[in-house]
Amino acid sequence: ELAELKHGRLAMLAAAGWPMSELLQPMISQFLKQPDLLTRGGEAPSILNGGLDQIPPFFFLAIIVFSGTVESVALKTRAIEVDYVPGDLGFDPLSLYTGKSEATKRDLQLKELNNGRLAMLAITWYAAAEFIGKSAVVDGTPFLFKSIL
Repeated sequence: ELAELKHGRLAMLAAAGWPMSELLQPMISQFLKQPDLLTRGGEAPSILNGGLDQIPPFFFLAIIVFSGTVESVALKTRAIEVDYVPGDLGFDPLSLYTGKSEATKRDLQLKELNNGRLAMLAITWYAAAEFIGKSAVVDGTPFLFKSIL
């Protein structure tokens, strides 16, 4: 369950970040006077689309260090706490989980798990759609993404 929860959380971030990168990256790079890192077709860099060679190696190093730090905190928390709940790192800045009944907590856990599963499917679809269609996700579904900006 913990692995699925972690993958779901990453997928939820990616499902939001992928189209946002395709929409905002050109404007941000122009504002910062930096090179545009999207592929020629405007797609987010990925293994299937290419473009990963344009990402600075420092970025990948920073991601590895950040992930290792989060994992070490999780391992330490799991080792100390007797009643450890998988995925609970104690991060709840909006108090959506803290102080709720057990039934409400379980409901929130199931919602997070199901949304993570949906996000994993969405990311798979993004990658497949861009590889097969050779166009950005935001261009293939303008009614979802381009109506905002």
